Amino acid sequence: MKYDVVIVGAGPAGSTAAKFLSEKGINVLLLDKDKFPRDKPCGGGIPIRVFNRYSYIQKGLIDSYSYSAFAYSPSLKYIMKLHREKPLIAMILRKNFDNELVKLAIDSGVDFQDGKTVVDIKITKNSAKVTLDDKTLIESEIVIGADGVWSIVAKKTGLCKDYKNICMCLFQEYNLGSEVLDQYLGKERTCHIHVKVNRTSGYGWVFPKKKHVNIGITQFKQVIDQQKRKIRIKDTYESYLEILKKDNVIPDNLKKEKIRGAALPTRPLEKTYSDRLIICGDAAGFANPVTGEGIYHAMVSGEIAAEVIAKALEKGNTSEKFLSKYQKIWYKDFGKDLKLLHGISGIWEKDDEKLIEIICKDKKLSEYCVDAIVGKINARTCRKKMTRRLLFIKLFSRFISKE
Repeated sequence: MKYDVVIVGAGPAGSTAAKFLSEKGINVLLLDKDKFPRDKPCGGGIPIRVFNRYSYIQKGLIDSYSYSAFAYSPSLKYIMKLHREKPLIAMILRKNFDNELVKLAIDSGVDFQDGKTVVDIKITKNSAKVTLDDKTLIESEIVIGADGVWSIVAKKTGLCKDYKNICMCLFQEYNLGSEVLDQYLGKERTCHIHVKVNRTSGYGWVFPKKKHVNIGITQFKQVIDQQKRKIRIKDTYESYLEILKKDNVIPDNLKKEKIRGAALPTRPLEKTYSDRLIICGDAAGFANPVTGEGIYHAMVSGEIAAEVIAKALEKGNTSEKFLSKYQKIWYKDFGKDLKLLHGISGIWEKDDEKLIEIICKDKKLSEYCVDAIVGKINARTCRKKMTRRLLFIKLFSRFISKE
């Protein structure tokens, strides 16, 4: 089989790249190891900016909106409460969301094959060769690796060398029904974020949907000194459920179910391109190093990859030098933010109770934090605004104390 482009992985990055390429008249094969529709380990919270940038996505895919959020300090002493007239964040069911993106790609002319596992990638002077587990050999001009954090494409081509920058998470999605969710999390579907539950280097979340609630906990391994401190994240998750029940966030009779796990990247690969090759989405490390959210960056990277590849095929130049434009564009679009966020991700190991107290007591600081988390403003803008605000608070406090 021969194609212009073979895309490995049909998540948001791969499906988006496939759609944009096919719309340009390029012959695309989209592969995924799972049979669709399939579920995907995910909290299901998605920034509104995804739908603003990709308006072709049907709003019917949004399961619910959250209009308010509570964030708790590690001691639970301080609570930041925020309410908006417009949605803070959208909630989706990943099984439906990813399946719809694949359908959009197919409708644009993409050849989609699910249940196909890639076992090897060979880049030669004349083509890129993809081998499946059933020995099928597929040739193309270019390959896109969009196959997640454990990417076989990035590994086989030498672009992923280690897994030091990883966020581990445990979660479960409970079907409680809309009436129970109305009772506990309100018609506004209030999100709850608990910072550093039981000293874990991460946070716990409660993401309410129409009939489901997604409850999870994260641990950002890149900031932990493994020799000094080992925390069993499974124990933390069970403790978190008890905290939520005690505070009446969830029903006391919520039955424990088998916990699901996932890994998220927290730093982009040093290099996301090579001869006849581009890496996108989680495979490239494009997730927020502070929150773990990655759908927006995945889709944007897929769009940028399609733009660069279309030009490469048009000019007949699939070299590493030409495809390096991809990294320059994504870095300008969202890479500077990811770099800044990785630099401050060490907050998960610091004693930040005092900072959270200050943020909780100042409405503007609270709004800046939430706007950054949900993607309304970028991290660089947020840092500038928060720095100015904290300086103002400090100077104002000194002035009052002198009075």
